[in-house]
Amino acid sequence: MSTFLISFFAFLAVMLIMLLVYGVWVNFFDRRTHAKKQRLQAIHNAVHRDGQSPGSAQATLQESALESWLRSRSRRFKQLENLAQRANSPITAGRIMGIMLLLFTVVVVFGFLRQTNPFSLLLLSVALACTPLLWLSRQANQRRQAFEDKLPETLDYISRAMRAGHSLTSAIGMVGKEFADPIGQEFKTVFDEISFGIPFKDAIAQFADRVQSNDLNFFVISLMIQHETGGNLTELLDGLSKTMRERFKLRGKIRTLSSEGRASAWVLGSMPFMLAAILALINPGYMSLLWTTTQGQTLMLIGGGLMTVGFFLLHRIIQIKV
Repeated sequence: MSTFLISFFAFLAVMLIMLLVYGVWVNFFDRRTHAKKQRLQAIHNAVHRDGQSPGSAQATLQESALESWLRSRSRRFKQLENLAQRANSPITAGRIMGIMLLLFTVVVVFGFLRQTNPFSLLLLSVALACTPLLWLSRQANQRRQAFEDKLPETLDYISRAMRAGHSLTSAIGMVGKEFADPIGQEFKTVFDEISFGIPFKDAIAQFADRVQSNDLNFFVISLMIQHETGGNLTELLDGLSKTMRERFKLRGKIRTLSSEGRASAWVLGSMPFMLAAILALINPGYMSLLWTTTQGQTLMLIGGGLMTVGFFLLHRIIQIKV
């Protein structure tokens, strides 16, 4: 059984290395890709002179044949692109996948050289390969939180601009100029899309897809309903702004009440590692049995799995939707 696993992992490592070599060849040495990039550069220069947003032109310029192929055949790749866009990452989805494959391959090859347990090696390689996804998720959540914190103020600004005689599209453009990133950049993108001829409903729907915020969804749905049926939009925006501020207050109270659960999670989660570090300093030979013997590695896997389940349960307990 172990021989079969070693052969399987060796075959997988060779295939990953071949995919990485192919990706490097397609992106940097293929003549067709180089010619396409030259054409895209020419289009970018011509469109940029006409006033297109540099961000969208740069995203178009970074596309490659491999990314186009993955986008047309994989829904997961589209989700990865959406995550990179929400995180405002300068690295494209194709390069993120390349980094993940590289991390996975390096860990697998290094584990084979050290003759590590195949099951432990698989878990470690998958965990390390997923670190770019965790980083992107954290960046996306921070960007969404910063967006939501400024959204009530933005709605008040749009309402005041409309009372002063500006149209909704003009008010959205003013938000893009006056507010800082991320909210200013996102509203500027909406204004540019409407200016380039994209229908208002499509531009607003894409806006909600990019940010993926519950508070913004209320705003988008209100705009779509008002765009079809009419009504006093300024009063609607004032009501939305007030409701969002009340939700922020309630969310702060819940966070205060759940602070004990979060503190317990940190204490319980850090105690095994702190205890292991202290014992390793006091008696290294005693602790080395955990990673030098098969029984110790099995205990570490079981303990890691139980801790993961505990963290998940504590996280679900303290997460209260408002």
